[in-house]
Amino acid sequence: MKRSILFTMSLLLLFLLLVCSVSSISQTIDPRLEDLNDFCKTLEKRHKNLFARISKREFEMEKQKITEKIPEMSDSEFYYSLKHLLSLVGDAHTTLAFSDSQYKHLSALGFAIAKFNDNWHLMILEKENEKYLGSKLIAINDVDISEVYNRAKGIMSYENEVWAENNFSNTINFREALEYLGIVEKGGPIVLKVEDSSGNRELLEIKSMNEEEIMNAQFSYLVQHNTPKTVLRGYYSAMEINKNAYYIQYNSCQEAPDLPMKEFISFVSEVIKENYYKKVIIDLRYNSGGNSSIFEPMISELSKLQKKKDFTVYTIIGRNTFSSAIINAIQIDDKLNNVFVGTPTGGNVNGYGEIKSFNLKNTPITVLYSTKYFELIKGYEKDSLYPDIFVEQSFEDYLNGVDTVVEMILQIED
Repeated sequence: MKRSILFTMSLLLLFLLLVCSVSSISQTIDPRLEDLNDFCKTLEKRHKNLFARISKREFEMEKQKITEKIPEMSDSEFYYSLKHLLSLVGDAHTTLAFSDSQYKHLSALGFAIAKFNDNWHLMILEKENEKYLGSKLIAINDVDISEVYNRAKGIMSYENEVWAENNFSNTINFREALEYLGIVEKGGPIVLKVEDSSGNRELLEIKSMNEEEIMNAQFSYLVQHNTPKTVLRGYYSAMEINKNAYYIQYNSCQEAPDLPMKEFISFVSEVIKENYYKKVIIDLRYNSGGNSSIFEPMISELSKLQKKKDFTVYTIIGRNTFSSAIINAIQIDDKLNNVFVGTPTGGNVNGYGEIKSFNLKNTPITVLYSTKYFELIKGYEKDSLYPDIFVEQSFEDYLNGVDTVVEMILQIED
């Protein structure tokens, strides 16, 4: 009897030791490893075709590299490692971001740039550095800006160079991004090499800011000498450019809270009916998507009007034209006598979209992923929607408030 009791107690003790051991092991597992596994497993299960542009083997190899480095990673390095993994998927709609403010987790840098022709110009700076606005950005910490761009593509989700260039500025204006890319040392200075309009070069040190500092910082913006008539206005707007041209600006594929699309269509329709325009310009340059169905009634109405009034439609596209705006552009081209003018679009014609999302369990990260494949033009193999007439705005035209694209359209003889 005593032996039986002792044997039972021994088994119980062994069981408790095993439970404690397993519990102890589970507690030592880095929660980011759990997130990485769930991240990959969920994406593979829910994405329409995660391995369309990268093989599963290559994806798993990159995942293993991250797994091996997790114990020594900071939270920001883990974040950018996941962004790198997604960049290999090659789907601009499949990306991630912090669930709360990115400024809670990353150190912001007080500058923004934009590309004109082959040069990157400083468009936003802290007020104390405003004299450098408009200057070309040549390098960051002696790394040529072209090399900075090539490295930055490794943490961006994109399908073409246009979209990568469009997101370059918002990618590199965080200290942790530059550290991850090996452009600056951890905690080291961040120095911009800039060149003014006379070719003079200077070094400008940029400080990094936490959330409170960035929210209270004073910024200066590069101001145009003149404001073009076609300046960005709300969700959508319309106006007469001259007696021969009517201009419709459509900036977001969603309903304006203060002007229902139905009322906007009615207004546009009445104006066109009462005049004899040779050109109707539809501007999609600033439209990065939303719900493509919002603008479809406008396209149908313009189709009816075009048959009666015999005008030519010129649709402006550019680097910000993305997602549902691409769908609308194709619809315009299908239903109207249309000419595309501008630059290649940031979004592709055939590609993945219809976004859904999920949150990681242990880190404040939201993952966006594509659930559908859209083939808008069967057999289309280019990486963007390309214009029939290529027109790019120069930096000088931008400064002087000249809308290069609209001016070119006005000069076309119908």
